[in-house]
Amino acid sequence: MRFVVAAALLTLLWGGTVSAFAEPQSQADSQLRSDGGGWEILFDGSSLAAWDADEHPGVWQINRQGEVFPAKPGAYLNTKRRYCDFELEVEFKMGSRHKANSGVFLRVHDLRNPVGTGREVQILDNGDYKVPFDALNANGALYDLVRPAVDANRPIGQWNRFHITALGSLVVVELNGKEIVRADLARWTTAGKNPDGSHNKYPFAVGALPREGFISLQNYGGAPVWFRNIRIRALSTRRPRLTGKEPIQDVLRTVPPAGS
Repeated sequence: MRFVVAAALLTLLWGGTVSAFAEPQSQADSQLRSDGGGWEILFDGSSLAAWDADEHPGVWQINRQGEVFPAKPGAYLNTKRRYCDFELEVEFKMGSRHKANSGVFLRVHDLRNPVGTGREVQILDNGDYKVPFDALNANGALYDLVRPAVDANRPIGQWNRFHITALGSLVVVELNGKEIVRADLARWTTAGKNPDGSHNKYPFAVGALPREGFISLQNYGGAPVWFRNIRIRALSTRRPRLTGKEPIQDVLRTVPPAGS
């Protein structure tokens, strides 16, 4: 069951309006649309008002079909706002035989270092890269941390849909309606190491990273990936407390040692 129920319970218990969003910091922020069901529209095919696309003009573009895509190598596409506990929906499509590669980055702290300070849900043409569906770098994997549990991929060229939940230390990824990843990131207590003892590439204990941050779409050298219908809904009343300008070493959480 998705965590909509959890959000409703939190709302009833706390008696507040569920919001994972910081106060609007600009006129553009305050104009972001809601669909009336608690979802905030991040991309509806016509506007990148929720994103910092103007910082790198021409890198990310919207085509006539209302899809946003990396038109050339360059910067990631980052939200203007930071988010805490949420469910995020993203539809994506990959171009065939072109090494399609991208990712949805969650709770990125420092936009200058999304890989080291965020958590990536991988987007990959598994066949073109010759990786099995359950590899740590396969499509839908929590990159280098958790393998997809089942093969829920649609053929390359068709639209796929992520439903991603980030609630406290829990991250759940559904691909095309099937749960493929479930991870309690509090179990990641050591830099460069997964709970099973295997190596990962991250310079900090993943469980120590802030549980808030920006949402980012990866531009992997302009590889052909298209996105549409992106929306987000809060799952708690927590609000961001950081700006992203703080040194990551100063905002890491204290995590107990494994087995304690």
